[in-house]
Amino acid sequence: MSVEVDEWTAGFDDLFARIAGRFRRVESRRCAREYIRGLLVPVERKNSWQLAEYSGHHTPHRFQHLLGRAGWEPDQVRDDVREYVFEHLGRGDGC
Repeated sequence: MSVEVDEWTAGFDDLFARIAGRFRRVESRRCAREYIRGLLVPVERKNSWQLAEYSGHHTPHRFQHLLGRAGWEPDQVRDDVREYVFEHLGRGDGC
């Protein structure tokens, strides 16, 4: 693996560790991790079917459950991600 891939993977792991506790069940955490990784890869379309196929699932049911019915805190995940972005990409002058 290249240094860039190793760094990207470590960054993704750090970010996901920050938001993992926002998902009430371990199954939801795993599914969220797969879903987010799917959003970041170069698949032609970013719909539940395409992301499920990329992740090795036969149907999109897991992702649909995550997005529609699973217990998690989307506002807190958003806040955690925003904080992570400010820490890693932001500048002191706000630009």
